[in-house]
Amino acid sequence: MSTNANVVKSEPQKAGLDYWRKRVGIPLTIIIFTAVLMMPTPVGLTLAGKKALALLAALVTMYLTEPVELTVVSLMIIPTAVFLGLGSTKAVLENFATSSIFLLVGATMMAAAMEKTRLAERFTYWLLSTIGCTAQRITLGVTIANIALAFMVPSTTARTAILLPVCLGIIHIFEKSGDYGKNGRLNFAISLLLTLAFTNSTISAGILTATVPNPITVDFIAKGGMVISYMDWMMYGFPPALITTFFTWWYLRKVFKPESEEIPGGKELILQRLKEMGTITGPEWRTLFVFLLVVALWATGGITKMDTTVACYIGVSLLFLPKFGVIKWKDTNRDSAYHILMMSGGALAVGEFLMKTGAAKWLANNVFNSLGLVGASAIVVVAVVLFVVQFSRIGFFGTTGLTVLFMPVLVALAAAANLPAAAIALPAGMLIGGFPFLMFYNTLSNILVFGTGYLTVGDFPKVGGAICLVGVVIYTLCAVTYWRWLGLF
Repeated sequence: MSTNANVVKSEPQKAGLDYWRKRVGIPLTIIIFTAVLMMPTPVGLTLAGKKALALLAALVTMYLTEPVELTVVSLMIIPTAVFLGLGSTKAVLENFATSSIFLLVGATMMAAAMEKTRLAERFTYWLLSTIGCTAQRITLGVTIANIALAFMVPSTTARTAILLPVCLGIIHIFEKSGDYGKNGRLNFAISLLLTLAFTNSTISAGILTATVPNPITVDFIAKGGMVISYMDWMMYGFPPALITTFFTWWYLRKVFKPESEEIPGGKELILQRLKEMGTITGPEWRTLFVFLLVVALWATGGITKMDTTVACYIGVSLLFLPKFGVIKWKDTNRDSAYHILMMSGGALAVGEFLMKTGAAKWLANNVFNSLGLVGASAIVVVAVVLFVVQFSRIGFFGTTGLTVLFMPVLVALAAAANLPAAAIALPAGMLIGGFPFLMFYNTLSNILVFGTGYLTVGDFPKVGGAICLVGVVIYTLCAVTYWRWLGLF
């Protein structure tokens, strides 16, 4: 099998799609934005609400077509919102300074220390060497590594980038056995790469700092009147995330059964990589200490009353100290901290205008009535909404745009259904961040593994559809049983 050949063949198609998508982005955004502004104001919607809808339509169009970087799109919102009279400069910029966004920025800075000292990489090699190197244990090891790294590295893309070279090295060793399937493809490679991308996302749903949609969800729920802390999110989200993560691992192994369980030379490769790193260094020990300290502060926040963001920046501050610290400012400059801050701030600003002008409530009431949910029970409302949210992602590149589109509406929809905002917005946010599996372009992690040449476009919906449906069922049941028992609503 020629991996390079497969990659070369897929690149022109991908380049062509990206070229036209980005080429039409700006003119299409202008047309849609103008059309919404010029349309007659619908009954029940204010003029300010129509302006907020126009801004949302423009934002989503730009997110889908990406004519410029998403951070730039968010910055464009500042002058546009002020020009439309939706708010003052101060009111717009306040959305760029929420506690949950800065929590994710701080976690990204801690991840820079993990990367620079290679602590996360060492942990991965150690874990894989401990679990073993049969086909089953390798995929299980990657799943467990994803679970552990989700606490350390606040980006699904970064975690995939850490583990992908390891997975490709093992696949290349497996290829030498010549055990290909009847279609000339390597089931072990398909299973391993999809396990890497999919379990990376499913576990993200259970950890507040693991992916960008999570803090955005928290901020919108806060606008609905409920504050969710780091430990609250873990209490509600980690059990279903863990269940769906191991289900995903099991299901992928059943669908793509490996040609052989034995991987000759696999363990030797991992041990060699671990040996090349040498003994654990002082900077690694200090990074590990800071990480464990922050986790301890988060875990005891209910007792100490310390805010999770403050606890995070205690750790960040230690990592910069002379003699003790392991990173400098330039080490964080090249990471995604500012990307997260800018992109999320713009998204939250649009959501704020939708809620403040009544546009979100107007949309929610129309959706509520059109879906026939008037008078329906809580479980029916939650199930239908989660299904719509989950399977509408087929047209979305990335997860942030989907979160921005749905969250203001879902908060208002919960009110229309006489439910707390968290009853609908929380499981929906977890699904958006944790189950981007319908198409390869739904998240950058998918794109990374797709670009190896071992996967086809059809592999994603083949298994992703079933996993997404299981996710809808599990999070619906959690929302109306387990979370109720915990006192969520």
